[in-house]
Amino acid sequence: MRAARVLDMLLVLQRRGRLTARELGAALEVSERTILRDVEALSEAGVPIFASRGSGGGIELMDGFETRLTGLTIDEAECLFLAGQPQVAHRLGLGVATRSVRNKLSNAIPTDLAAQADSLSSWFVHDPDPWAEHRIPHGELRRVGGSIRAHRRIELHIGVDGPITVEPLGLVLKAGSWYAVVTADRTERVVCLDDLRATRLTTQRFEPPPAFSLAAFWEAHLSRRKA
Repeated sequence: MRAARVLDMLLVLQRRGRLTARELGAALEVSERTILRDVEALSEAGVPIFASRGSGGGIELMDGFETRLTGLTIDEAECLFLAGQPQVAHRLGLGVATRSVRNKLSNAIPTDLAAQADSLSSWFVHDPDPWAEHRIPHGELRRVGGSIRAHRRIELHIGVDGPITVEPLGLVLKAGSWYAVVTADRTERVVCLDDLRATRLTTQRFEPPPAFSLAAFWEAHLSRRKA
């Protein structure tokens, strides 16, 4: 986790120049003390990073220094299309990887385009939670997402009903509600997760239907509801 964070710090400084410990902490969602410890560790490792005190001071990289550690990890590649959805990524347990891939993408495009992309957050916010504020425990939602990625059966405890064991095929966020598309009793169905209370990840693996398409299935599901 620390290695990913310090790489993020280098990428942010490379893109934005001098920043205070408070600004870096806000960008990386850690405390100022953590930032200062990381700066000290980087400096001891030979990275040309330094901090200056007083008015106009801050943390910056020596002129001409560039990190080329911009290769994407597996998690970052998976969350590439969540880069503009930080709230959703956080709920799926991909917040750190999403922030990292945003920094890498910003460093890979011209500075003016990166600045324009960053400005989106100044006028657009995506809040995935409904007004009623029913909140699925983040840990449970992340476990469902993990079971989909690992192709492992999962036990769902929803509302007051008994647990059901399903083969999860995908997640859909629709109008503030999360839905799981699953196979249960050899039938593909949609399960609303609004009242999800608990989950239990099993060790049983499964193979998704070879021709299954989440987008196509969901489109057909919506068509049936409208009919």
